[in-house]
Amino acid sequence: MKPISRLVALACFLLAFTFFVEVVSASGPTAVYALIDKVTLEPNDDRPQRIVIYGVFSTAGNTYSEPQRGYLCFTLPTQNSELALREWSDLKSVAGTRQVVAFGRGWMAKVRVRKSSAEAGNDPDLYTLNFGVKKLNADEPHAKALLDYKGR
Repeated sequence: MKPISRLVALACFLLAFTFFVEVVSASGPTAVYALIDKVTLEPNDDRPQRIVIYGVFSTAGNTYSEPQRGYLCFTLPTQNSELALREWSDLKSVAGTRQVVAFGRGWMAKVRVRKSSAEAGNDPDLYTLNFGVKKLNADEPHAKALLDYKGR
């Protein structure tokens, strides 16, 4: 192979690789890793507009936060609300099981772990969709950190 042909082949490979990496990471990292104790749908289970998730969480930012106990409060997105409701059902189904899950889109999400019950209905965060609700193996680092959390 001639040096020019190698250079062109390398350039094509790098261009293709860069495109692939951009496509794969387009949805961003996970917004929340959660060990869920309880889920409440508001105003009711039949027509929820908000979800309140109690448990231990690690949330996305520049890095993931240390595990912290509290609760998350999300409002139902106007786009893809049916998909979000299915995810909310999945979150409710793992509550109390000690199954760690990941959900939400980290680049897009503004997720606050709240401590006081007075904050529940005030200014909920917008629920973001990513890859669904993913169950983690207990030995995965984020899951292990949540399962080992002692600040209960």
